[in-house]
Amino acid sequence: MVLAVACGGESDESVFAATGGAAGAAGAAGAAVGEAGSGGSDAGSSGAGDGGAGGVAGGAGAAGSGGEGGASGVVRIRLAATTAVFPHSDGLSGQTPLSHASGLRSYRLFRDKADKEGVTVFDLGKGFVEVSYNDGADTVVAEVPVTSIPEGVYTRAQVVHTHVRYRIKATAHNGGFAIPGEFDNVQVMSDGTTLDGVERKSGYYRYVFQATGVSFPQEGQGAPIPTQPDSGGFSVSFVKGQWIYEFPVSFTIDHSVQGVTEAVLLVNMFESFRWKDEKKPGFLPKVFDVTPTSFEPVVRFGANSFEVKLSPQGG
Repeated sequence: MVLAVACGGESDESVFAATGGAAGAAGAAGAAVGEAGSGGSDAGSSGAGDGGAGGVAGGAGAAGSGGEGGASGVVRIRLAATTAVFPHSDGLSGQTPLSHASGLRSYRLFRDKADKEGVTVFDLGKGFVEVSYNDGADTVVAEVPVTSIPEGVYTRAQVVHTHVRYRIKATAHNGGFAIPGEFDNVQVMSDGTTLDGVERKSGYYRYVFQATGVSFPQEGQGAPIPTQPDSGGFSVSFVKGQWIYEFPVSFTIDHSVQGVTEAVLLVNMFESFRWKDEKKPGFLPKVFDVTPTSFEPVVRFGANSFEVKLSPQGG
């Protein structure tokens, strides 16, 4: 079995518009997480999304793999993350999220652009696998038998993301006071996503700014979604309530392969939450500043780079 995943970074520098206040800032950041993800370097690039990493996770799912042992081959898909120092050169400020995760619902493979039906590698219905992008995280995304995917060469993949969770540092400015704290946020990207026992539609959000033991929550529908231009071979679409990422792969399925092969995607998340500092009273460089009605523009939130490794484990 041969697997290669090719994804490009975003070339467009999109700034996410606020829908109101610090919570809007958090929401734009959250939506950015869902954006298509990562390339090798951010030089001249400012739009990889966590979807980025999430999209990468989908790429791993595309490798598809399954049961335990037996006569047929198995591929075990894992997503691993590191926050090792990455040489950013985009001129933006950045921070490594204190925590960061997203949900993956399904994965499909397509032979070429003319293939409209595709092959479902896995589909969890209204469920999801939540993958972590914290340093050292290593999540098994899926296991499927090689024989569950028709033999042949596949060149495109689609993955559905359900939601994003993340925690970042921020300073809120109000009435002449600068209050350091943290945003602890969740945003739903696809309909039919159950969080904390409640089924949510796309656009649901819960943002909580926490400072000195006090929490300021905001919850609702209609979370801001950043504009996502097609770029670098990666496209994003919202179809029938599902947030879908499509990207090129080179994936050959051979049913004669025996034993277990691990497909590991490693993503770099060092200072992956990136924004433009603004010169306003009380605002500091390298600090994500917000007010009750505005926030510094979030430009990127996603993997800085990724690599795919295949490791045969024997029969």
